[in-house]
Amino acid sequence: MLPIDPHNEMAYSFVVFGASGVLAKQKLFPALWALYRDHRLPQGFKIFTFCRSHLQTKTLRLQVLPYMDLDKSRDPKKYNLFWTNVHCVQGEYDRPEHYVALGEAMARQEAKHGQVQANRIFYLALPPVVFDQVTLNASRKCTSSSGWTRIVVEKPFGRDDVSYRAFQTSLCNSFRESQIYLMDHLLSRQVMQNFFALRYSNHLWGETLNHRHVAAVMISVKSELSVSAGRADYFNHFGIIRDLMTNHMVQVLAMLTMDQPYANTADDLRAERLKVLRQVLTPTMADVVLAQYRNNGREADPAKCGFTEHSYVPKDSFTPTFALVVLRINNRRWTGVPFILRAGQALNDTKSEVRIQYKPADCDVFHGESADARNELVLRSSPTEELFMRVRLKRHGEDLCLRESEINLRVDERRGPRGVDGYCGSLLNVIQGDQTLFMRTDEQCEIWRIFSPILSSIEFDRPRPLHYDFGSRGPLQAYRQAERAGFVFFASDEWHQSEATLEYTLKRSKQLIGPHTALRPVREPRSKLSSKS
Repeated sequence: MLPIDPHNEMAYSFVVFGASGVLAKQKLFPALWALYRDHRLPQGFKIFTFCRSHLQTKTLRLQVLPYMDLDKSRDPKKYNLFWTNVHCVQGEYDRPEHYVALGEAMARQEAKHGQVQANRIFYLALPPVVFDQVTLNASRKCTSSSGWTRIVVEKPFGRDDVSYRAFQTSLCNSFRESQIYLMDHLLSRQVMQNFFALRYSNHLWGETLNHRHVAAVMISVKSELSVSAGRADYFNHFGIIRDLMTNHMVQVLAMLTMDQPYANTADDLRAERLKVLRQVLTPTMADVVLAQYRNNGREADPAKCGFTEHSYVPKDSFTPTFALVVLRINNRRWTGVPFILRAGQALNDTKSEVRIQYKPADCDVFHGESADARNELVLRSSPTEELFMRVRLKRHGEDLCLRESEINLRVDERRGPRGVDGYCGSLLNVIQGDQTLFMRTDEQCEIWRIFSPILSSIEFDRPRPLHYDFGSRGPLQAYRQAERAGFVFFASDEWHQSEATLEYTLKRSKQLIGPHTALRPVREPRSKLSSKS
């Protein structure tokens, strides 16, 4: 944050409701500190905490320290200055007079330097049970009379379409749509902007992203980690589908499949997203594979056990830790193309990506045995941000044998400054008033329309989930379901030591692309590559 300009008349108050919770400590405060350290916050920016516990700044400072990623050689002085901008207010969420005290605390800080325009951001890092009370009281007692007011809401956005409608009504009765930011911090702004540029500014990809050329699309969010004790109650109550698919993954699907907006504005882009979400067909249980990780019998680490073997998980829990759902879109562009959503915990790697798989080229002269060789456009946001195209080229030598290769579609970050992404980028978007990558409340309503039927079936029928080993690639049935839908797996993408699933993938891969199946090299994050150079 830059020094206060004596002529600056604009103040910013950022209120963290639920500051004593895990989300605020592990995600929000580290992001605010990173923005402050890098001089990305506007002048006159103050942070206020509001929670039921008697939280003091010095206590909060110690609690968040393990997550702040401090550099002892350069940060201590600036870190001390950061905490001079943090003010703690204690209050009950259902007591309007406590919100009056919060408003007065903000007003005192806003008036200190003669700042006459006060902008306020309310960040709800809270359980859904208190959303109604906080949104109502904050809108009545704490909104700014001389600037703008915005509210940021973290998932979960209800449990189904019924509970969400009550949530939406309460939120929209207190704030206008232009003030509401439904947060998806997993979304990579850099990757999505690269995809938009690729699709809308290049004839090659603009003309081929449709059902005439695309065979299938897979959106994956995989994690090597088991369900932690801190998330166990939440996860066991909501499950993997509500945790990832009913917000982040479907939002990615909407941005991949929407038609080109009329103009490059947030309103037009969100209108196109809503239009394509209304065209997504409701899946049935036949489109779903559910599974739960179990002890693989090889790990010495007691934390790497089965889901129901954790001390903090009920022994009779049927909550799935892995899910695969096949969605379809009923419109002229995407009819017939399966969109496969795959998410899971305790898998073989941590990865978040989209694979747009093209139909095989009709050219037997080059492919020989390869009857189904396919190109892929890959958008990867984690662990590295990448955009590349899988293609087939000739191998070195005299014979005409093909090999896998890639076309890198990203501009090397060493050629220019790297943008702010992740949590920090989302917070900057809120401060700047950019709603492009935030969902509208009616978009989330359509998402619940898509998923509520299968979630209701899971709730009432309690189907026993399949099992997969801790550290494996997930259940084999999920691979077969994806293949029946039209997606093809390659050993170079799905490599792991699990014998049964690896043998199956290798067999299919050799049938599809011939005997020359080279494993892809391990990719290092770009930060490591730049430091080596």
